[in-house]
Amino acid sequence: MRIIKASLSAVACAAMLAASVTASAVEPEDAIHYRQSALGVMGWHFGPMADMAKGDIEYDADAFARHAQNVGDIARMPWEGFVEGSYQDDGHGVETDALAKIADNPDDFEKKQKALIDEAQTLAEVAQEGDFKMARAQLSKVGKTCKSCHDDYRAE
Repeated sequence: MRIIKASLSAVACAAMLAASVTASAVEPEDAIHYRQSALGVMGWHFGPMADMAKGDIEYDADAFARHAQNVGDIARMPWEGFVEGSYQDDGHGVETDALAKIADNPDDFEKKQKALIDEAQTLAEVAQEGDFKMARAQLSKVGKTCKSCHDDYRAE
């Protein structure tokens, strides 16, 4: 519980920071921290669903639905943290796996963002129905959208 609160607190702080600097230039370090925090919280919620899907833990429809809703809500958040100068080898001194080719392919990167957002929203809707087979299949689709972006835009 302490980790969840800390993760949510990090996302909230990052969101407030991002909102406070919208009128001015965002520092690459702040953008990196923001997006990594949002993606970390999303991963936190994705993990238990993946464990249920693999059979590592028992399926709990309520918990699955709660985690799916959180992933659906958070899926829109990290993208504004991908700003010019915040990619790998941009000289900001912060460790990041975000490749600079994101800036070279903004339309494709945006398409992949939208796919994740759409699939995550669908997951939240499907999970509410409580059908494990359908929820597991949709979780797989969400995972594939993550992988698609990671394959193209994340350092290994």
